[in-house]
Amino acid sequence: MRKGFSLIEMLVIVIITPFIFLIFDGLFKTLASDIPWSWRIAQENTTMLNMLDQLQQDIDAAKGLPESFGGHTVNDNLLLIELPNGVLCYQLKGGKVLRQRFASTDDSKPEDEKVWSLPNAKLEWHCWTRDGRRYAVETSACVERSARGQWKKKMAHSHLYFVGAF
Repeated sequence: MRKGFSLIEMLVIVIITPFIFLIFDGLFKTLASDIPWSWRIAQENTTMLNMLDQLQQDIDAAKGLPESFGGHTVNDNLLLIELPNGVLCYQLKGGKVLRQRFASTDDSKPEDEKVWSLPNAKLEWHCWTRDGRRYAVETSACVERSARGQWKKKMAHSHLYFVGAF
C-alpha cells in the first residue's frame, strides 16, 4: 500500500483551512490595530490626568477666577486663575493645553509656560457662579477615537474643583 492522503482527507483540509484563516485574520487585526490604539489612548489619558492634577493644584491655591486679565477674556477655550503671585491662563489650542503664568497685567510675555499635548482629547471646562462670583470649575474630559467610521469616547471622566479648597 502507498502512503498518502485520501480524497476525503484532502477535501476536509481544503474546506477547513479558509475558516482557520478567517479566525486568525480577526485576531491579527486586533493585535495590529486595536492594541497599539489602546496603548496610545492610555498614554494620552495619563497626560490628561497629569494636566488635570496641575489644574486642581492651581485652583486649590487660587484667590479667585477672574473674568478677564491683561487682554485675555474667559471663554470655552480659556480659563483664568488668580493666584497670590500672578494669574494663570489655561488655554485649549490645537490639540494642546497651554498653561501660562503672568505676574502683572502689563506682562505681554508669560513668566513660565507649560504645554500638554492632547491631540485626541476632548476637554471642556465650565465655571460655576454664585452672586456674580466664580467659585468652582467643572471639567469633563475624554479621549476620542474613530473606529470603523464612528467616534468613540474612551476614558471619560469629569471633575469639580472649588477655589481655595484644601
